[in-house]
Amino acid sequence: MGTTELQSQDFDIEVNLNGKPTTLQVKVEETTDGVAYYECIHSGKSLTQIRKEEDGSWEQIWGDLDQPTVNLIGSAISNK
Repeated sequence: MGTTELQSQDFDIEVNLNGKPTTLQVKVEETTDGVAYYECIHSGKSLTQIRKEEDGSWEQIWGDLDQPTVNLIGSAISNK
C-alpha cells in the first residue's frame, strides 16, 4: 500500500484510559516489509504503536502501556 493510501485510512477512536473517556487519533503506518501498524496519538503526542499479530492478539511495538490497555485500544481499532 502506498503512503497516500495509508494516510487516507487515518481515523479516531474513543477509549476509556485511566477511567477517562479519551479520543485517540490513529495513523495507519506500514513497516518496510508491508505489515500495517497503528500509531495512536493523544493531544498531539504519540502514545503508542501497536500491531495485530497473526494469532489475533495485539502487540505494542513502541510505548509503555500495559497489555490490558493495548488490548483495549486494539479492540477499538478492530471495531472501526
